[in-house]
Amino acid sequence: MKRTRKKAFTIVELLTVMGVIAVLIGLMVPALALVKDYSKRIQQKAQFHGIDMGLQMYKTEMGSYPESSENLIAPKAGDTSTDAYCGANKLAEAMVGLDLIGFHPSSSFRGDGMSTIATSPPDVVVYNAEADTVWQTAVENMDARKGPFVDLEKVNAFRMDEVYDAANLGSFASSTSVGNGGSMYPLVLCDVYAQKRSGLGAKKTGTPILYFRAHTNYKFQDSTDAQGTDDDIYNLNDNLEYLDLGLPDGTGLSGFTMMDTTVQNEFLNFEDMILNKNVTTINRPYRADSYILISAGKDGDFGTADDVFNFDKEITE
Repeated sequence: MKRTRKKAFTIVELLTVMGVIAVLIGLMVPALALVKDYSKRIQQKAQFHGIDMGLQMYKTEMGSYPESSENLIAPKAGDTSTDAYCGANKLAEAMVGLDLIGFHPSSSFRGDGMSTIATSPPDVVVYNAEADTVWQTAVENMDARKGPFVDLEKVNAFRMDEVYDAANLGSFASSTSVGNGGSMYPLVLCDVYAQKRSGLGAKKTGTPILYFRAHTNYKFQDSTDAQGTDDDIYNLNDNLEYLDLGLPDGTGLSGFTMMDTTVQNEFLNFEDMILNKNVTTINRPYRADSYILISAGKDGDFGTADDVFNFDKEITE
């Protein structure tokens, strides 16, 4: 009886199969990376949606969207602080309060944690009722609070000295002493692209989200000159002090791409990010009647192609 011999794979065939598998893996890895990036972008858009809803609730309660002006550039009445307090900080305070238990409607959005109240005493610590019980008891303070307007577990609220090393905070205070032994900590809402930081607690945080409120009394964006802010719907100065800090990479020395040694170029870069290029007769930004939110995206760098906005920007590249 004749035996049949089963054929095995030859070395050449095995190498061919392995080569095909390697090619398929090589094709799949970049595709999987793209899927991951797209998933993160969707997650960032979802976070913006949550903040959008929070800002709408704030507007319903307070009558308008929270301000975004930088106090060092546009000083608040009665504010003698030399600490920066920008649009990103004011967004966080409006959404969760400086102590994460709600916004106080008597807040003056001052960088020193104080508020100017037309009572005696004129300056009070609205987020530390126990330090100013003459003005308001702790119970009265809690009853006055609004919000938080966003889900604390999803909004990524951090102290600035948790995102940046305290030595690299520039004009921003890591903390401010207020009242009788109280402290205020400037907060920011960070995006979903978390990285390990060298700040307090060595936490993983995203990059702070930029917030600009529209000046709805204006109809143009820089109709006069490239650096003028006399009639701008959106003003770069609102977050300029923060942008000057650079990337929160542990050194504070790497500048954001949108920043430049020439101030005029910084304003032009900002406008290139927010202008609606479909409107050709005038310089008109997206969301000209409300506010703009900007995430630095995966690279944590403002002014690059992966920035995420709370509007669908036309892709021209």
